[in-house]
Amino acid sequence: MNVEVSLVELLSCFWNCITEHGGYVCYDEDLNILRSNMQMLSHLRNHLNTKVETADRVNEMIHKLEHWFSKVEVVETNATELVNQGSQELESNCLGSCCPRNCWSRHKIGRKIQSTLTDVAALNTEGEQLLATPIEGTLDKLRSCLGKDGVGRVGIYGKGGVGKTTVMNEFGSNLLSEANLTTSWKDKGPEERAKDICEVLSRKRFLLLLDDIWEPVDLTKVGFPIPDRDNGSKIIFTTRTEEVCNQMGAEEKIEVDRLTEKKAWAFFREKAGKDTLDIPEIRKPAETIAKMCDGLPLALLTVGQAMELKKTFQEWDHSNKTLRKSVSEFSGTKDPVFALLNFSYDNLPSETIKSCFLYCTLFPEEFSINKFNLIDCWIGEGFLDEFSEGKKIIRTLVHASLLQDDGEEVKMHDLIREVALWISCECGRLREKYLVEAGAQLSEAPEIGRWERVRRMSLMSNHIQRLTKAPRCNDLLTLFLGNNHLKMIDNAFFQFMPSLKVLDLSGNRELNELPSGISKTGSLQYLNLSRTGIRQLPVALRNLVKLKCLNLEYTYELQTIPMRLIASFSNMKLLRMLHCASSDRIVGDGIQTGGHQSMLRELQQLEHLNELTISITREYSLETFRSWDKFQTCTQALSLHFKHSRSLDISFLEGMKCLDDLEFINCITLRELRIEQSLIMRGGSFNSLHKVSIINCSKLEDLTWIALAPNLVSHCIKMLQHGRDNL
Repeated sequence: MNVEVSLVELLSCFWNCITEHGGYVCYDEDLNILRSNMQMLSHLRNHLNTKVETADRVNEMIHKLEHWFSKVEVVETNATELVNQGSQELESNCLGSCCPRNCWSRHKIGRKIQSTLTDVAALNTEGEQLLATPIEGTLDKLRSCLGKDGVGRVGIYGKGGVGKTTVMNEFGSNLLSEANLTTSWKDKGPEERAKDICEVLSRKRFLLLLDDIWEPVDLTKVGFPIPDRDNGSKIIFTTRTEEVCNQMGAEEKIEVDRLTEKKAWAFFREKAGKDTLDIPEIRKPAETIAKMCDGLPLALLTVGQAMELKKTFQEWDHSNKTLRKSVSEFSGTKDPVFALLNFSYDNLPSETIKSCFLYCTLFPEEFSINKFNLIDCWIGEGFLDEFSEGKKIIRTLVHASLLQDDGEEVKMHDLIREVALWISCECGRLREKYLVEAGAQLSEAPEIGRWERVRRMSLMSNHIQRLTKAPRCNDLLTLFLGNNHLKMIDNAFFQFMPSLKVLDLSGNRELNELPSGISKTGSLQYLNLSRTGIRQLPVALRNLVKLKCLNLEYTYELQTIPMRLIASFSNMKLLRMLHCASSDRIVGDGIQTGGHQSMLRELQQLEHLNELTISITREYSLETFRSWDKFQTCTQALSLHFKHSRSLDISFLEGMKCLDDLEFINCITLRELRIEQSLIMRGGSFNSLHKVSIINCSKLEDLTWIALAPNLVSHCIKMLQHGRDNL
């Protein structure tokens, strides 16, 4: 027996050694990644060269860049040598890449490649941050204001699109990352919030950053003491006019000016393509277009990106003439920058992408738009059919600099949103068709007379509590009511909305009941009830036969889903049920009564389903779901809540090619997650995973399997601290 144990331990040790170091020997994939990452680094270096070429003086920014360039030079030398060395070693194999002549040599090269990959990734990250750094002179002025005793209020002003928000973000990023502040109080009213703020700030010095104010703000109403010599506090704000700075009583005013002609041309060349703009016949129209951007970074960026794929004189000449005509037409009526941003919109590749872009204006200004929810809406509107199409469209809009990528979310610059709203209203001619009052502090819905001709309406992020009237709006296609304080919707409210396709009620925590009158919206294709207090779904929802997207995520109070309701949605493509209902509150004769067996039977009838998010509370239910082919191919997010399981085999995750988000929550007895040894040998088996959450699984100690998910987003790994972090 003792011999057997020793042998097992020996084999285990040997196996661990193989799995730990085997990846260094089979490094061909890492070598390709290194080549790709070095290309990215080279491209980034070229971008940053522009910052040195166009700098007015030697300052802190120049020193940072020079230090970065020196590190890049060292890494490039090492990487070039490694790529050549590694390629030669691969060519000398006996039987392909898996049978090297010299394992030790291969292992040594593999380790160096891994180390260099880490260095390159760090330099790419650092370079991106340097590339995003705004005009250093403005930042120097801001820093000096912090040290002046007599300066409590600082106003930063300048034309829209000149870079004020970029300056503010750069200035505040380091300061705010160290702060431990709550950004919202969902359960408190404005007066209570103001009292809380005032109570905290009256005891300490503070720095308040306000971005994009259009009129004077009475800070005392929101609980901020006026800065003075005694409290030593500071307020820094951005605005478009010097007049607002004066009205706010700014002791210091800093103007963010346009780029000089030299800097503007260098920036435009970088975005539109140096090689193309160096062609003599193209240079002249290109310089004219750059000058029309008037030194505004936002205009130079978006127009430059729009021109990136234009390679002939004819294309540049035509664009030049089009822009000149458009700018002259705008002169005296709208800001000429509208013409420039409208040009970027006109140059989007397709009408579908244009529609998707304009749709983003339905969200409040500076709002972080969840990518998944946005794509769901696009599908509900009929703009596209597949979720993957939506991902491509977002990439296109980000590349065009019309949206800003922020991980799982996107944002729209306030000036771009302003122009997009204007375009949505058909250049201001049809304002009544597009009603957007998102984040407008409304306590009541607009008068029903304003609803009559509207096609798209957004009232999200307000304080509306009741919808009691029945507006007549036969043309209404889209209605956003999310993130209000809705408690009641009258049964007749939806009576005259026959064309409604998209309805968003998400985030209304106090909304406990959905009126059966919703069945009148027979054209509805998208319904978002996530994060509401809904307790049961009305049987009348069966009339929504065109429904394609249903979001029930985080509906913790949901107790009853009527039998055969889910199965009745024969056109369903997207079904989101992550954290839908609580297994401790199963009542009635709904679908939950039959457990996951009943749920699975209904899901199996959804022939067109291609995206699913779901929570599973029992291990045997997981086994049942695994027998369903679409569970493997359609599941985008999976949450497992196993209170009584000690061990779980997760090898099946390899076959879930769409699984983006995986959770283990409250698995209080779970000690072990098992994986087939063949998967460990292959490595990178869970390639689709980007997010893993392990919460309240205190007995789960070994988390090394996460190494098999190479595409995890870094901040998701930090979430493992809720359990035990043994990475």
